Amino acid sequence: MSKKLENKVFLITGAASGMGKATVTKFEAEGAYIVAVDRNTSVIEVWDGHDQITPLIADVTKLDDIKNMAKTVKETYGHLDGVCNIAGINDLSYPLLETDDERWDNVMNIDLKAPFRILREMMPLMIENGGGSIVNIGSYAALRGNHGPSYTAAKAGLEGLTRSIAFSFAKNNIRCNIVHPGGCATNLTLGGQKYHEAQASLSNLIKAMPVKSFGQPEEIANICAFLCSDEATWINGAVISVDGGMSAC
Repeated sequence: MSKKLENKVFLITGAASGMGKATVTKFEAEGAYIVAVDRNTSVIEVWDGHDQITPLIADVTKLDDIKNMAKTVKETYGHLDGVCNIAGINDLSYPLLETDDERWDNVMNIDLKAPFRILREMMPLMIENGGGSIVNIGSYAALRGNHGPSYTAAKAGLEGLTRSIAFSFAKNNIRCNIVHPGGCATNLTLGGQKYHEAQASLSNLIKAMPVKSFGQPEEIANICAFLCSDEATWINGAVISVDGGMSAC
């Protein structure tokens, strides 16, 4: 049987751990070639020896690094079939009155400005290729108001960016969709010193839901692979919740 992403080339960020690592693993299994990006130097060790994967250390908040991503794709593979913007951070549920400019800017730069810049640099490669597929990773937070304002605003903004790109580049055979994970068992969700009062409120809300609290990174990887495949050619501008039903509660 043919693999659904065979001989396609993708750029995937956040590739050293969590959802990014799971997505690279899934795409590799489906026959894709991947430029696997992470600012953590461990990305080299994680993907060393994988013939289909080119690991690249890069900071998605630095424009020179993003330009180097495009250069690496072009020089290594010659074309680009899609992008998965997975790298991101959480605001640790810090509420408005405890959110300073530094926290706001840091979340916005990684969760919203970086995907915008990455897609601006990668779009010419996909246009030249005759089309492509983009998956942005949002969050359940974009659909509800129970996270901190910086994270909620960034992910809601990413949804708007997704729709704009879907509309503007459909004529170029480029699709752009966003996936909103619920709680996912990754370091992003489980690690860090959260703002206790706000986090307690969110935890109590989640406990009251008739669904499991956490999904697995592989469950996000599966939908990314589907959206980037030819099985999803009629899906563009979609907002897809992958949260076990959390957003329906």
